[in-house]
Amino acid sequence: MTAGQAAAQRPSLAEIVEPQRWQQLQDHFASVLGVALRTVSPSHELLSAPSWPPGLDAESTVQLLRVGEELELLLPPADLPRETSSLTTPLGVTYAAVPIHVTPDQVIAYFLVGPLVVGPREDKLQFRQRVSALGADAGAVWSLILALKPHTFSGIHSLLNLLEAVGTSLVQFAYQANRLAALLPAAAGPVDEAVVRYYTDRLLAALLEVATMVTRAEGGSVMLYDRQEDAWRIRAAQGLSDAVVVETRQKRAEGLAGVAAARRDILLVDDQAADPAVTERMRRRDLASSLIAPLTLDAEPEPVGVLSLRTANRERRFTPEHAEMVRRLLDLTGIALSNLRSAFAKPR
Repeated sequence: MTAGQAAAQRPSLAEIVEPQRWQQLQDHFASVLGVALRTVSPSHELLSAPSWPPGLDAESTVQLLRVGEELELLLPPADLPRETSSLTTPLGVTYAAVPIHVTPDQVIAYFLVGPLVVGPREDKLQFRQRVSALGADAGAVWSLILALKPHTFSGIHSLLNLLEAVGTSLVQFAYQANRLAALLPAAAGPVDEAVVRYYTDRLLAALLEVATMVTRAEGGSVMLYDRQEDAWRIRAAQGLSDAVVVETRQKRAEGLAGVAAARRDILLVDDQAADPAVTERMRRRDLASSLIAPLTLDAEPEPVGVLSLRTANRERRFTPEHAEMVRRLLDLTGIALSNLRSAFAKPR
């Protein structure tokens, strides 16, 4: 099949996900992660308005950093990437292209992430000399570089994985649910529930992976509320046995998860905790620090899940900065899960 034939058979993103919903997701990602985001088609067509993080001037960023020139190199028409790819420009900023798969073999669009600063900043004098030789305004470009949020290599890798998981999960869910509803209308409800569960678990696993990475946690879990059992059940885990994952049931108001859910706030728990509601529920004295955070959806008055992180290393206690990073990740996950559930509930 030629590239032209493949493009002709490829559905458009707007046919699968409502553009307004996609724009909301992209805008929220940019705000929470502090990165610039665009969504483009494989043919480089802009599919949404660019999303800029707070405090970054879009016009000067595009002009000074020559945003857009990276497209041909990052997404060569003759050899479009199927995995996340990146490049660093002579001006010292990095861009990444995150594929959004409508099927395992077919990319429907790309998140373009950047400009980014990844790794340690370049020496100022060396930077100004090098950029001046390129004919650019080195002083203005340096000021703009300083305005960009720096990322570690491991941190940006995890965040790009989260972007891929969210984007691909939403698109594949909507695409498959629509096809199944058309092919099997009588069974659309049960089939859709299975599809929702599959993609929900993908998102929760991605959330846990990134949360443990940015907080340097030694393990953790994500529980969702099961209405039938009136209890929290583990849906994603790191560092727990399969038996614990399968057998664990926790009543909604019990334990530290119950306190976090009732307060709708993140708990930082260690041996310095003084809150009686927290200390009387501290069962594992071997842990140096725990972070327990509720997961809330826009349309739900009560938290639908709880993220728990733990470490036994007293040199790696969780901090308010960790709590804020986790809060932002939970906001993103809540938006993504709300999109999944909205698509599931929409009449077909």
